[in-house]
Amino acid sequence: MDNQQYSLDNIRNKAKKVKRELDITHTQALEVIAKKLGYSNWTHCCRTLSGSNVIEVKPIIETAQLGFSDWLKKQKNRDSPLGDLAKDMISDCNWPSGNSLETYQDYLLTLNVPLGATKALNAAWVSYKGYLKKQLHPRPKVVNDKNKVRILNNLPKIVYLKNIRPVHISKRTIEKFNPGDLAWISWEGRKAIPVTILDVDDRHYTFKIERPIKKAGNQHYLLLDEVRSTPELACLNYVTL
Repeated sequence: MDNQQYSLDNIRNKAKKVKRELDITHTQALEVIAKKLGYSNWTHCCRTLSGSNVIEVKPIIETAQLGFSDWLKKQKNRDSPLGDLAKDMISDCNWPSGNSLETYQDYLLTLNVPLGATKALNAAWVSYKGYLKKQLHPRPKVVNDKNKVRILNNLPKIVYLKNIRPVHISKRTIEKFNPGDLAWISWEGRKAIPVTILDVDDRHYTFKIERPIKKAGNQHYLLLDEVRSTPELACLNYVTL
């Protein structure tokens, strides 16, 4: 992305392209672009731009992605159809360079290769796309230290509440938290999630998710009145866009 002005509509349109290229959901594509633009997440980006039509952003350094051919080359030592395909690719001086599966499928058709080679290519492309997804959204590292596991198990669990009537935004108050404090947030007003405060400024709290475990460590950025001290208050003051 070049140094220029972006609006929310520009970003949503670019997300459609990223969605197709990486075979991810539209929501995931919005998160990817928002982070490349320097925001904590898509919610942070949406809140920031909602007050104005456009924003001028600085040049973004794109993370270099491994191309399919370069990725395939790394599979040459596998004792499998994938490894065989990699060896054939390395020995073929006419192997194409492209960003779509169709480019490579069309090339194999010109060679009149056995059906097994095409199947190997299709399977390799699926594995390659999976590799790209992991690079964009790496899983949290498994905690092996027993003390850390004990601490994690002692953290509050997700709390589900019923019959909550949200507080109108005009009547909301702000609670004070410091970095390291445990707090609660709710995305829809029915489920409260425990979080740990990382940073605070004049308008926002930055925090990391503690539950569910599979999302532990994910960081988000919300308004001060949306981060609360109890599950009940979190659901009463749930996140609004």
